[in-house]
Amino acid sequence: MLSIHFINVADGDAILIEEQDGSQIFRMMVDTGRKELDRVPGSRRCLAIEYLRERNISHLDMVVITHLHADHSGGLSNFLPEISIEHVYSGFFPGSTGTRIPPEPNGQKTVCGLIECVNQWAADVERLQEAGCRLHTVSGTLQGLPLTRSLTADLICPNPTENAVQRLVWDAMLQGKPVPEDLKYWASKSRNPGSLRLQLHYAGRSLLLAGDCYGNVWENEDTCPCDILKVPHHGDGKAMTEKLAARLHPRYAVISCGAEYIPHKDRPSHTVVEQLQRCGTEVWFTDSFSAPWHQAEAWRSVDFTILEDGAILAPISRTNGGR
Repeated sequence: MLSIHFINVADGDAILIEEQDGSQIFRMMVDTGRKELDRVPGSRRCLAIEYLRERNISHLDMVVITHLHADHSGGLSNFLPEISIEHVYSGFFPGSTGTRIPPEPNGQKTVCGLIECVNQWAADVERLQEAGCRLHTVSGTLQGLPLTRSLTADLICPNPTENAVQRLVWDAMLQGKPVPEDLKYWASKSRNPGSLRLQLHYAGRSLLLAGDCYGNVWENEDTCPCDILKVPHHGDGKAMTEKLAARLHPRYAVISCGAEYIPHKDRPSHTVVEQLQRCGTEVWFTDSFSAPWHQAEAWRSVDFTILEDGAILAPISRTNGGR
């Protein structure tokens, strides 16, 4: 049995995967949400570490960090004092330890954000190494990665060449080498389109966790349909295209978002939701998001279960008498 918990971490991603085979339980996290989180009345949002505590989880077999943005990688530092982690997969690990990028108080906003994320990641990686965690750099697509007897994964790197350049830039910044401002800016803005995607295969079903990889980046890839889709980039206007929605044709889709609509990002986007619904997809939101076209519900996590025979148990709407 495979359980998927899309944790309500507001405007961020944190997904807990559990596969139970008899008395054995394999657990992994795909992204970790933010390090800190504002509380909002009516929302059941939480930090990822709080969710793990509630479930008495103290060990993870695997963590995948899709890319270095605070809403995806920032929460890992909360895990390290109390959660043991066996394997971590990421597109970047620092080439040396103990180095940090000096802050740039007058720098561009996106570059300042990049510096904060990379420095926090460097500190977290050092702690992972001290704890004996095995670190795996995803420099190209990994297919058929066996996780358990019944669960396999594909880790998809959208553009290995650009991701390699990104790693070189970040390492140079960490080592204090001069990097042109336009290259820093590019290495910051390329984080979302360079986001790893994870496709899980279990009992003849497919679960696609798309990180923040914009829809137009991969709409022309030879992508197979999936049963459950974690919509990229929190369901904003860049998340999906008509062509990609038709290619994926998911039965269910989850948008990991905050309770508040963000106008300048069109997040979550009614257009994206309509694109999916035209394919017959049921769309779920992790936080208490409401709009004229969607009635808010307060979730701690949006949970799916895939049984060993391939049957999918979807969440039950509270407005229809569910949990």
